Amino acid sequence: MGININGQTDVISATDGGLDINGLTTLNATSIVGVTTAGITTAYIGAINDGPISGTRNRIINGSMDIFQRGTATTIGASSVYALDRWLFGREAGTESARFTVTQQALATSDSPFTVGITTTMKIDVTTASGGISAGQSHYLMQRIEGYNVSDFAYGTSSAKPCTLSFWLKTDVKTGTMAVSLYNSGNRHYVQSISATTSWTKYSLTFPGDASGSLPNDNTSALQVMFVLSAGSNLQSTANAWTAGFKNSLSGQADFTDSTSNNIYITGVQLEPGTVATPFERRSYGQELALCQRYHYSTSVTSGGYLTLVGGSTTKANGTIFFPVTMRIAPSMTGGNLNRITNFGVLDYSGTYTFSASQTYPEGAAIMYTQSSGSTWALGTPLAINPNASLTTITASAEL
Repeated sequence: MGININGQTDVISATDGGLDINGLTTLNATSIVGVTTAGITTAYIGAINDGPISGTRNRIINGSMDIFQRGTATTIGASSVYALDRWLFGREAGTESARFTVTQQALATSDSPFTVGITTTMKIDVTTASGGISAGQSHYLMQRIEGYNVSDFAYGTSSAKPCTLSFWLKTDVKTGTMAVSLYNSGNRHYVQSISATTSWTKYSLTFPGDASGSLPNDNTSALQVMFVLSAGSNLQSTANAWTAGFKNSLSGQADFTDSTSNNIYITGVQLEPGTVATPFERRSYGQELALCQRYHYSTSVTSGGYLTLVGGSTTKANGTIFFPVTMRIAPSMTGGNLNRITNFGVLDYSGTYTFSASQTYPEGAAIMYTQSSGSTWALGTPLAINPNASLTTITASAEL
């Protein structure tokens, strides 16, 4: 007697490795974990890794490296700096000598990630070599993940879930061991490694749940994902074990910062609950941009028409900005100087006008331009930024 699945019989056979499902036209399933569906013409599957099939599987934001609000290139000097959206280039000691330029680069149609629908990569270009790494030094690429986005991993409980990190990576010259680690808000780390090569390779690493860790259900940093380019002995830990304290690497870590020939490329980064690396979850550009804008927002105030202001005094022009999405917290804000303000085309005020934000909220901000030199106006005068003014940008940062 055969086994009946969805009204079809004799489609399962036993093998040394488990069960083969062959010739099944349609499969209806609520959840499927680690099952190869070769031979199944149609599969109706409610979940993968006991989670949704699309929309929120990937807890990494901008894993496809499509969003770069800060510009086209970021120079990494002595301090940790955000480059492509959500990606922080970190330095552990602050005394590291290597310098870098981080850019966004289009993939060639022949590149392996492109063949699975990923079109962009981050390029890390070593512009000054490290000259050696001391015990407390480290360079790494990192994304900090907000608690709201990973609290369902249930760290700190007996139900702590495993998660799987997958990504594409290659180098130009340097090969060898690269540590990849997680660090949670319970001050605990877990380190694994890959062997980096000069060919595009997809890597997949599964991390067990941490029953002694912590992932708060709030808007603070809960989980850090790190790709380590170099690390001294003080930051090297035991592999494949949740361990107290902050360490991000292990013995045998190669120094990918020791030559200016060492370019590193990474894309298609995905972190999801469960033990299976599913295909990269591609969100629309608009969705990914909105997710990034919760943490950073940049706008050119002279390239899209008028930003309305009003004369709060004879030397101050006040206005309001509403952010496109609610930011994680009330952001810190910066803005460039203006050289022209207009009375809606009636009068043109020329001079130097400096930016400040008098009040900020997650939803928007009250801003002000103060006259340092040049023309002034009467109290209460309707004003706007002249779209013909020199290009200037306002940024709002609510990074973790």
